[in-house]
Amino acid sequence: MYDVNALSFLAAITSLRTLIERTSSCDSNAAISKPDQITACGTLERLFENFVVVGCQSAHVANQRLIQNLKEKELTYGQLLNATREIESRFADHLSEIKLLVLQPNEAQLMLPVDHLLRGTGSHVEGFPAAFPKASLEIEEAAKCLALNRYTAAVFHSMRALESGIKAFSLLLEIPDPTKPAEKNWGVMLRKITESLEEKWPKKHRLNGTLGAKYENIYATLDAVKNPWRNATMHVENTYSPHEALHITRCVAIFLVELAKYCDEEGRTGDAAPAMAEVADTNDDNTTKAE
Repeated sequence: MYDVNALSFLAAITSLRTLIERTSSCDSNAAISKPDQITACGTLERLFENFVVVGCQSAHVANQRLIQNLKEKELTYGQLLNATREIESRFADHLSEIKLLVLQPNEAQLMLPVDHLLRGTGSHVEGFPAAFPKASLEIEEAAKCLALNRYTAAVFHSMRALESGIKAFSLLLEIPDPTKPAEKNWGVMLRKITESLEEKWPKKHRLNGTLGAKYENIYATLDAVKNPWRNATMHVENTYSPHEALHITRCVAIFLVELAKYCDEEGRTGDAAPAMAEVADTNDDNTTKAE
């Protein structure tokens, strides 16, 4: 898949058509003037990137050959016209064999890096890829699947991102990994986390602002993923609609952003973590790093 700069693409093709129209009005037997030679080379050189990005090798080769001939030989306007028409024809033939997919502005936003994507959770996030490299890749892939209307695939990648987060949370709480194949069950997984929280920070003593209360908030964001998932296990067994896939991906992102305030992907926190994400609520100026 190629990422085409639409404005650059349009400008290049328009300039080629303009060059053809101007050349067709000149004396075909006359030698190309120096200013026109420079203009033609500039136009053709701007086509280079656009031919490469859409994989149009035949037009690219013809284009490079014409540039070289313009610089090394004395061509006539007629020769220039024939060569540019050939380039245009080759390019048109190539475009007839490929598909150009268009993303709407809201879909194009889903193709951005993970730090930008996570801002959709209501937080300003920086450094997430360094702290959560595996989860970052999966969140980016999930977002791309949403942009391309591959909704069940988006849920699959969200699940993989979620697993990375659950493993990190488990390490943070010093409990066995609850995402082993035999234990990929929401009830089992959430119960283990609840038991660990209760053992370390009993609910009756879990005051607002304490570490136990903050970890309970992480648990709440994790629990929020369970209902839209629609499975007893963490396997992707269903086909998901657009709003379900978007909701699941967003819930997973919220969980990961909340978790990133306290640890990295290996459950390390504070000075023990080589890299930590910085998370700030977009409604205020407070920035949170792992405690």
